[in-house]
Amino acid sequence: MSAARPLAVGVDVAARRGCDVVALDDTLVARPVGRVHTADELRALLAPLTPGVVAIDAPTAWATTGRARACERALAARQVSVFTTPDAARGAASTFYDWMRTGFTMFAGADAYPTLETFPHAVAVALHGAFPARGLLRRPAEKRAWRIAALEAGRVDPTALRTIDEVDAALCALTGLRWLAGVAVTLGDPDEGVITLPGPLPPEPVRRPGTR
Repeated sequence: MSAARPLAVGVDVAARRGCDVVALDDTLVARPVGRVHTADELRALLAPLTPGVVAIDAPTAWATTGRARACERALAARQVSVFTTPDAARGAASTFYDWMRTGFTMFAGADAYPTLETFPHAVAVALHGAFPARGLLRRPAEKRAWRIAALEAGRVDPTALRTIDEVDAALCALTGLRWLAGVAVTLGDPDEGVITLPGPLPPEPVRRPGTR
């Protein structure tokens, strides 16, 4: 019997519209597999896939202190903008953090498998080896093209991806696949949560013109 292909699943988290899920194996063809809203829905979606890892675009839990986690400080030090994770009291006080609560639900739904926290923007920067042109992320079409180009830099076929959410889920999945191969990198302190990336960030904030 031949060994099963390594399979990673990426989950792009959104509080209201649902969380898009993309599967990626070593053929590097990104495959959207559904959209879920609850832990049970994700659990049911994952069961027939039996992924080797699930990579999710959200923190795993509230911060344990009143300051940014080490992984978030490490990204900020490299000029990668990221929302910091609050402690439970601050998180409960604002609906802004609903997406993080949804992320916690996704981690609960994937608890039968290894899970990773990742961050599509930082993933794209690592894959490009450069930052996007200034202002590009505020222009949806150019942002999508930049993220698709990052997948292509990672040799992923993005043909089946219809939306930016599926593109971001695929970036998460590629990070998971690199983790399965033992070549991913992590930032932060394991005691408070680390962010996993498919490779190192560029040493300097070099900017590359927009693509397409």
